[in-house]
Amino acid sequence: MDKQKLDFAGEAWISAARDVLEELVATHGEDGRSFSVCEIFTNAPAHVAADGVAAWHFRIDGRSVVVAAGIAPDTDVCIEADYQAALPSARLIYTPEIIARRSAERTSGPRPGVRGDMSKAPSYLVELHNRLAELTA
Repeated sequence: MDKQKLDFAGEAWISAARDVLEELVATHGEDGRSFSVCEIFTNAPAHVAADGVAAWHFRIDGRSVVVAAGIAPDTDVCIEADYQAALPSARLIYTPEIIARRSAERTSGPRPGVRGDMSKAPSYLVELHNRLAELTA
């Protein structure tokens, strides 16, 4: 049975991200380890974000996580991109080869639209991405 596809960074997608993150953090989170991300997507379709900006963020603290819609200015990492330009990556399942290539890109210098250090991200966030990629319309 196919999973229902959800609008990238829309309300239902963020709710799915919350469910997945709560499960992953409860299982894999580490006491004393925190990490936070905010993603901002400009030029989003009106049915996703009436003002054209789709944004969400999460804050992991040990074995708990808070996920919400909107911009959070004080996260460890902030990613800002055009909505349509980000869609192919949002739908891409990260294989070990893709992860290796992206890691090499990170070490070759700053990535446009990314503020902060993604190398500090917990490894289980790859599973978050992949599970959301399967749901992204």
